[in-house]
Amino acid sequence: MRTRTLRTTFTSLLVASAVTVLVPSPASAADPGQCMTSATGRSEDLRPGRQLAPGTSLIPTPGKAELVMQPDGNLVVYAPGRPGGYKLPLWSSGTYGNPGAYALMQDDGNFVVYRQGGGPRTGGALWDSATYGSRANTYMAASIKDNGELSVSGRSEQTWRSGTEEWHVRLCSTDPSWSRGLWAQSATAWLVLQRDNNLVMYRKSDGKAIWSSGTYAGRNALNLEMGDNGNLTLREYGLNGTVRWSTGTGGNTGAYALLQDDGNFVVYKKDGGPGKGGALWATGTYDKI
Repeated sequence: MRTRTLRTTFTSLLVASAVTVLVPSPASAADPGQCMTSATGRSEDLRPGRQLAPGTSLIPTPGKAELVMQPDGNLVVYAPGRPGGYKLPLWSSGTYGNPGAYALMQDDGNFVVYRQGGGPRTGGALWDSATYGSRANTYMAASIKDNGELSVSGRSEQTWRSGTEEWHVRLCSTDPSWSRGLWAQSATAWLVLQRDNNLVMYRKSDGKAIWSSGTYAGRNALNLEMGDNGNLTLREYGLNGTVRWSTGTGGNTGAYALLQDDGNFVVYKKDGGPGKGGALWATGTYDKI
């Protein structure tokens, strides 16, 4: 089993369960008290002509997200974990099985993973951002941000993005919905809306999945959103907006969802919160971290 590739397949074995556990544990984190996305923070850039060699990383800020060119040939964006502990893969080039592969930011604006011995003149490309083109661009780079977003600005009209930004632990009806790839973290857990449409919670102690919405697969992408009525849903993107999963907490205007430091993901009434009560729904994972 490859432990350094994206962890999406095995989570399909988890069964969707709207477990209504209305009493969070006493160890709940203090309510962050704000409804917003996290700041992007610093970034680290790989400029044209520079490469990321096997076994090296780009890390804007120690303890934050990082871009790693693994010895197995896979280029991976990792979410930070506990110091010296497990880190969660958020995106990868899918090029594992190619020892010695490296990543190169080219002069033509393309960011490419080449097999060992390969290159712009010899071929051997395994993955690329397709950002080459004829557009004049005074600043080209592959950039990894503290929030886990990898982007490539080249000579094409469009900037390539991994879509793996970190968002705030508190999700409100006034916030934009989460698209696939977005994630949040508390002191003990990560919550990720995966590209297979599954919303999954992983514990930081060992990277094990401890809860899932069970919404993997399906042709249409899902968005996670807190409705004005207080219902947290996973809804298909598009005109129809079919709901694939929900907490069933409608009728509670102003309710919000909170990923807590105790490992519980809770929907609270507008005036509720840790230490105040008012829980409407929870994953019941406070004892699994």
